Amino acid sequence: MKVYAAIGHFKDNKNMVCVAMTQLTKKAFMQDCYGNEFVPYVVITELMLEKFLACTDCMEIFDQVKKLTSNYRVWNDVADYIEQCSDIISDKMEAAKKVEIL
Repeated sequence: MKVYAAIGHFKDNKNMVCVAMTQLTKKAFMQDCYGNEFVPYVVITELMLEKFLACTDCMEIFDQVKKLTSNYRVWNDVADYIEQCSDIISDKMEAAKKVEIL
């Protein structure tokens, strides 16, 4: 099982949040998100999170986000969220790994 994190918002709330779960495939993870009324802007794996953490400035993060989604309206918001909340994203991914082990 792989750990995935999605950055987006819940259906009736426009506040950007991150959710993380383990799942066999990205498609199955997306179905879980939609089933919980979560609208994901981007889905990242542990490898992609490592790339984001290795970025030295906001433009590198922005360029990576552009590759993840074609929704240009959210590029700035998602890049800002990743830059400011990368510790929260990594904590949620670690917690999802621990749940899988149990």
